[in-house]
Amino acid sequence: MFTVHFDVSVPFALHDDQFVFVTGSHEHLGNWETGKALKLDKRENGRWVGLVNLGADVLKFRYFIGYYLQSEEDKGPVLAVSKWETHSTPRCVMPPVEASTAGICRANLRDIFGFSGGREFFSDGWVLTDEMHQILMTVSGEALKFYKQKHIREEYRLKMVPFDLRRNRNDASNAEDDEEPTVAAMDELPPLTHPALPSHSPTEIASLSLDAPKFRDQEEFGEPFHNKVDYFMFRTQSVAVEFLSFRLEVYLAKSDKLVALGYALPSTLHDTFGRTSVPLLTKLGVPVGKVYFSYLFIRPLRLPHPNPTMHNCYAKHWKKRSTLEVGHRGMGNSYTKCAVARENTLHSLSSAYKNGADLVEFDVHLTKDKIPIIYHDFHVMVWVAKRLPTATTATGGGATNGQTDSESDDGKKQQGPKVMDFYQLAVKDLELKKLRLLHLDHVKVNENSLHSACDSENHRRVTGAHDEAEEHRPFPTLSEAFQALPDVGFNIEVKYPQLQVDQTNECEGVYFERNEFVDIILSNVLSNAGRRRIVFSSFDADICTMLSVKQKKYPVLFLCLGDSSRHVQYADERTRLPMSAVKFAHAIGIVGVNFNTEDLMKDASPVGKSKELGLISFVWGDELVERKTVDYFKKTLVVEGIIYDRIGEGEVRTNVFTLEKAKKNELFSQKKPSIAAVVAQATPPRCFSHHHLNNNNNNAIISTNMDTCGGAETVLGRHRATRGSRNRSTSAWSSTQESTGTEMRSACGSDAMFSIGELDSSLTSSSSASSPFVFPTIRRHNSTFVGANGESLERHSDFVMAPEESRAKRTTTNGTAEGNQSEREAARGETISQQTQQRFTVMTSEI
Repeated sequence: MFTVHFDVSVPFALHDDQFVFVTGSHEHLGNWETGKALKLDKRENGRWVGLVNLGADVLKFRYFIGYYLQSEEDKGPVLAVSKWETHSTPRCVMPPVEASTAGICRANLRDIFGFSGGREFFSDGWVLTDEMHQILMTVSGEALKFYKQKHIREEYRLKMVPFDLRRNRNDASNAEDDEEPTVAAMDELPPLTHPALPSHSPTEIASLSLDAPKFRDQEEFGEPFHNKVDYFMFRTQSVAVEFLSFRLEVYLAKSDKLVALGYALPSTLHDTFGRTSVPLLTKLGVPVGKVYFSYLFIRPLRLPHPNPTMHNCYAKHWKKRSTLEVGHRGMGNSYTKCAVARENTLHSLSSAYKNGADLVEFDVHLTKDKIPIIYHDFHVMVWVAKRLPTATTATGGGATNGQTDSESDDGKKQQGPKVMDFYQLAVKDLELKKLRLLHLDHVKVNENSLHSACDSENHRRVTGAHDEAEEHRPFPTLSEAFQALPDVGFNIEVKYPQLQVDQTNECEGVYFERNEFVDIILSNVLSNAGRRRIVFSSFDADICTMLSVKQKKYPVLFLCLGDSSRHVQYADERTRLPMSAVKFAHAIGIVGVNFNTEDLMKDASPVGKSKELGLISFVWGDELVERKTVDYFKKTLVVEGIIYDRIGEGEVRTNVFTLEKAKKNELFSQKKPSIAAVVAQATPPRCFSHHHLNNNNNNAIISTNMDTCGGAETVLGRHRATRGSRNRSTSAWSSTQESTGTEMRSACGSDAMFSIGELDSSLTSSSSASSPFVFPTIRRHNSTFVGANGESLERHSDFVMAPEESRAKRTTTNGTAEGNQSEREAARGETISQQTQQRFTVMTSEI
């Protein structure tokens, strides 16, 4: 039994009701379930500490920050996650390796929240329980409207304050004018039963007017707001939305005087999404103006899906590699341009993968029966047959097929011309079965742009021949794509209609409720994706927010239409202005932005801003039809992904992930020479530290990354013994240290800085004579760690790589060649693990 200590500090201020927790791969840490995580105790100097007793198994863990909310007096508190560590690999501790002689691990190690392996990664939490909602309020454009000229000339500050209608209190009154009634007097409500804990969190703000916006606490007297200039996003969480209301406070910018109040009650926020306004009243109740704002209620994912945990997170993880090339709608746009396959079909997507696409991009929305399908447009043109009393040819937009026979309702033959007319219908109004039965054409069938050099009109017709193979047919479902396509990554664009600058909507009429819409798609993806690489994207900023709040497994890209001359622009400035898109993506914590090349060819600065804020950049656009433009974005701007048509035509490409896998397999399939042969070629340095390991000293034991527990290996020559973690968080071979004053410690979890002595060649040789495997004896010494009073202490100990059944060989060292002494203990018949916990066993084998 071992005792593992946790000691972490948070590099930013916490509220009094916020706590630090640790969750991980042991039942004492909740087995990754946040509701069962270990709550740490707060100590002085912002430290949070705790400990668990466990066995010898490797322990993986993460820290997170949370707080408790309560919806009803008779219900228990609900844990809400505020922030959590999102490194791709969790922290890791190996008790048999890192424990002291008393079986204690990490007793003198201090972690920093969000920092592991020398890198900072932490993200906002997500909605987990059925009661939890995240509410976003947006104030932008000409949001403040006053009736009198004297008010119009002033500058103001805004503050959004949430409150529970059941509570008879005033949370944020700053009125100081004793001659007028106070805000509290206006807020007097009949006493109601309410829970002991709050039902909502404080409201945070992110201003897209700032250079690097992130959600943070509001200032006491609000934030300066200017009409048509500023863009404010407010955020709060609640477990009792039926009682949640907001008070919008307006202060004079120059004097911090409260001049008006606006109340948004549950009756005002009657839907989960919308734009509304509330009157602004003085403290005497006199209306002086209005404030306009948008709101969005995000609820948890309620459809069947794998339980979310903190074990894996790729939402912010992006491995640095060459630019990914992505097949646009598979092999490209076929309805308004030329392509070798009908777009967004299984055949087109599969062909793109065979042509070497690293990912395939396609569009997803819902049919009337709420089935996720792959199709780009919100509408289709339906061919409808009409009969005329004479054989004259129809005029207008119809197409006459000539004299034909047909049957009437009574079964009798009728003769006459059959005229085909097109009628536009929304995909959302057609069930999947009808979409596949009807004769359909593209919504832009009559536009001149369709008359291109394509060889076959089937390239632009939605419905093809009746005997077409299934993989060529339009409207494949998302589930069919997961089942039919090989192991190729998906860039899934989630289509949701938006308001455009001309005040028309992309799809008129009532559309699916946003939470239900996103839940259906997410449930399908999370249930079927397996180990497939997934990247979500959307032009709708709120859909991107929902995708990132409802799940934290896959990354999300915000699609930016930009100032396009080829498309009708969106009213939302977040997708209309590239720089606003970058700031929005940074504010909500998604992985990056997908830009329109039409914008970047005129001004590439948004890509630089993305890099500055730690975001990735993808690009899409008609300009990518030219190979030289593709090379410009790959080699000059060095974006992370390029989405274009007809990928792999005219060149030989191979999927980058396939190449990486092949190289890894080739590396591990190579024959490994014995350690004795390596020793004969080059003797390792007498003593080396983590710094040598980190710099990959060829004559020393080095560390390489693997996807095992945590995945790192120690390597001597070409022999490997799995040790430690991929991010080198807590192994004896940890190679990352952080210097704090005179303290030298691992920034990510090792209990000491180790120096490892030279190989004992004599013992290695004698061992190889009696065993088919060669296990080197290595001197481990000078374990420098932090004492109870902060002083640096040293501990001398032994380390031997040996099979469990072999006789023990102990080597001690004082750190110099002259002081090294070797002693055989074969007569004692003990293994290393039986002697002491400072000497331990590592099983190795040929790879």
